[in-house]
Amino acid sequence: MKVLLTPAQERFISQKMKTGGYLSPDEVIREALRVYQLVEQEDYDVDLEDALRHSLSSPLKKYQPNHFSTLAVRRKKSRGR
Repeated sequence: MKVLLTPAQERFISQKMKTGGYLSPDEVIREALRVYQLVEQEDYDVDLEDALRHSLSSPLKKYQPNHFSTLAVRRKKSRGR
């Protein structure tokens, strides 16, 4: 299988290899897919997905570490989970 990535995605993968303990781009992508599968299977939240999609389509912005997990926690608290 061949997958075409944007330049930003390629830079992200390179950065993860430098700082995240991955030895190859394949490892980064496999890990990302594992996380995506977990989200799909265990914690699917339509509102959170919509918020993430909206934020990803907005102009490029620097996010703080754990930005999206913080949003998820806030969302769960606001829904009384």
